[in-house]
Amino acid sequence: MLSLLNRLFKRNEAPPVTVEESFAARFHRFRLFLSAHIDAYSEIMAFEERLASELPLGLPFMRVTLAKLTISTMQCVMQLNSLSGQRYARLNAPFAALRSTLQDILNQGACPVEGPLVLPMNAITQEHRLLVSPNILKITPILDAHPEFITPGFVVTGAAWWLYFNDADMHEEIDRIMVISQEDSGSYGEAAATIRDRILASFPLPEVLCTEVAKALEPLKELLAQPGNSLLVRCFPTLPEHGVLVMPEQVLHGPITDTDAILQSLHTAMTMAYRPRAMIYRLKLGIRDRAMPFCISFSVIPTKQARGSAHRNLDVQSGSDVIIHLRRKVSTGEDPIQGYAEDTYLPDTLHESVTRHCLTALDCLADAPIRGNRHEIYWAASENHDFYLLGVTSLPDPEEDNSAARNSEAQSIPLHGGKTTYPGSVTGPPILVRNLRDALAFPIGGILVVDLAAPRWTFLLDFAAGAIASEGSDQGIFARVARRNGRPTVIGYPEALELPSYGPMLHLTAPMHQEAHIAVSSQPLPARGEHTAPPALANGTPAPAAKETSLRAPAPSAAAPISGGHDAQKAQDTQIGHTWLPTSSVASIARELAPKVALLSFSDTDDPDFRAENCASFHDFITYSHDHAVEEMFRHGTSRKGAQAPAKQLVCDVPKQFWIINLDDGFYGDIKGPTVNLEDIASLPMRSLWEGFSDKPWDGPPQINARGFLSVLFEATQNPNIDPASQSTHYTEKNVFLIAKRFCSMRCRFGFHFLSLDALLGEREKERFIIFQFKGGAANMARRVRRVQFVAELLAQFDMATEIVGDTLTARMEQGDE
Repeated sequence: MLSLLNRLFKRNEAPPVTVEESFAARFHRFRLFLSAHIDAYSEIMAFEERLASELPLGLPFMRVTLAKLTISTMQCVMQLNSLSGQRYARLNAPFAALRSTLQDILNQGACPVEGPLVLPMNAITQEHRLLVSPNILKITPILDAHPEFITPGFVVTGAAWWLYFNDADMHEEIDRIMVISQEDSGSYGEAAATIRDRILASFPLPEVLCTEVAKALEPLKELLAQPGNSLLVRCFPTLPEHGVLVMPEQVLHGPITDTDAILQSLHTAMTMAYRPRAMIYRLKLGIRDRAMPFCISFSVIPTKQARGSAHRNLDVQSGSDVIIHLRRKVSTGEDPIQGYAEDTYLPDTLHESVTRHCLTALDCLADAPIRGNRHEIYWAASENHDFYLLGVTSLPDPEEDNSAARNSEAQSIPLHGGKTTYPGSVTGPPILVRNLRDALAFPIGGILVVDLAAPRWTFLLDFAAGAIASEGSDQGIFARVARRNGRPTVIGYPEALELPSYGPMLHLTAPMHQEAHIAVSSQPLPARGEHTAPPALANGTPAPAAKETSLRAPAPSAAAPISGGHDAQKAQDTQIGHTWLPTSSVASIARELAPKVALLSFSDTDDPDFRAENCASFHDFITYSHDHAVEEMFRHGTSRKGAQAPAKQLVCDVPKQFWIINLDDGFYGDIKGPTVNLEDIASLPMRSLWEGFSDKPWDGPPQINARGFLSVLFEATQNPNIDPASQSTHYTEKNVFLIAKRFCSMRCRFGFHFLSLDALLGEREKERFIIFQFKGGAANMARRVRRVQFVAELLAQFDMATEIVGDTLTARMEQGDE
């Protein structure tokens, strides 16, 4: 009966798997593991290199890098478990904990904005300060006394902006485009245009927002239907510290009867948050996209109107109470009405009317309990003398001319032709900005030098100590923002573009009523981060010198964030030389992520605490997985189960103390017997490696050095790890090669030194790498460290990236030619 059952069951059994098939299947999994391992390590290196670079680090880069790193590391763990029969399933729990921690870190700083989506202009109060730009909010003190100054209209608030942009699918698409652009800082303009086009094409405005806008338009329909009126659409950041960012405006000329056209202009205005300068501004501030909300104002204004700004005159000798800056003459659309000699003048009667209304508005602001004693108002006036307020900003008080701060030994150079927009004295390196790439690399505390004082460069005034432009108007937006932020600025100096060649530092003195001048100084800019100590890692220990992961950003300080006015200058004192704020929220996130990504928690993989449950970083997981994946491959080749295809001893003239395990196609033909000759080995990387081994004849060990010998002898009596009787050490292992035609993995021991090498010469460039490791020794730690430093210097000559932890050297080369 038993015999019959055995025969029946044996008929249904699968045919036995041959040793060769088993090796081929395992090698296929091992190659998948190696591919994932090299991808993971490449992402770690990319993360470290970006942290160590001068360019700002954005959240899109971090999110996409961590996503790639998570996938690659997960593949490593999965393939390790496949090779081992799920022996390392305990890696899953700490890996899930790491992923959860990373998500918590990445979600920091995204604060939702809540409140009404749309507010009529006459309903805005100080309670809406988080929803509406301060430029609009500061008009409210004038509303009670002079409601006729307020333009009919409404504001789409920061809450509506948050509702629209708090879309996970939208941010995944934005991240993808941004990461591509961050590989080339010169492509930000193209990336910004792509993002805006994608938002407009794929993400319509929420229905609830469209409904609220339609309701707000009802009281304005009669005005908008009149031919003499237009609709002014402006986009503003809602937080006062971002007021330096000036956005382009839209004008819809009347009559306007189509609500869809207004909704389309709102949709376009929403995308202003992804104009190139807005994106670079956020990068340099180190804030995430959703930490910078915007609002959009819709104002009904006369089509024929003059526009400008005004502020009080501090010069009591001039006899004028207010200074009028004219930005646009009375015009229809973009074509000015003829008859004015200069843009800075209005007809006498209109000028008198504008001056009188501006003084009235400024008096109201002086009595109002709002921040700042000085203000600049932005106005529009029709040819019928109708006057409207468009916005209000606070101005800092100008500093006295501090000429004594100049280097007395330096030559003073007058800036002939330059006109001071805002007075003061500042010192800094002159930095010429010609394009977005230059803007991204502009250092905090530099003197901004531009060809034209154009609105596109206003956002850099938040980071500059002062500014000089070869062309431009002191009536323009650039000059206005310079006044608002208290930046000493000279406009109209023809030789401005030559200033960066004068020296590493310039002292700019810009008096209001005298000719501006500069002094050249040889004093260099303080080194980036020189004023602060290197940061601590997440566990509180100082960052190791061998790691550049988080050394470029100093630890968070009590310095206030960069904002408009002289508070910004105080914040700059500890930030000089950085291209972005190292105390920002994104920099803080990067510091928290760095040890979770790149820190190896253990100095030696032989450490008894280097267990699966103790892995706490991506570096830990891929190192642990690599060591045990190779171990599984060696175990399979040398175990009794694999006795039918044992490791074969290498013969090169004479038998060597190396054993070869053929994973797939590493031999020429089928090799019988316990040995294999070197000429029968088809593995390209192994043959190349053996060429190096045998290139120079060895003359034997060097003459014994007494101090070195005593050091080895003392270490041998103290260190149990080098006791051959210990079965946990590498020193009892055989010297083994795992080979295939394009792959070689070597583990070997020379005395007390342990070496490993993995090399894959894939047909695709991405599948080519060399990983070499050298560690151990019987000398004391100081001698072992000097030894690995010497070896690292040798390998660096061959463009290998080296990393030293304790007495362990790891060197890598990736994506080279065969």
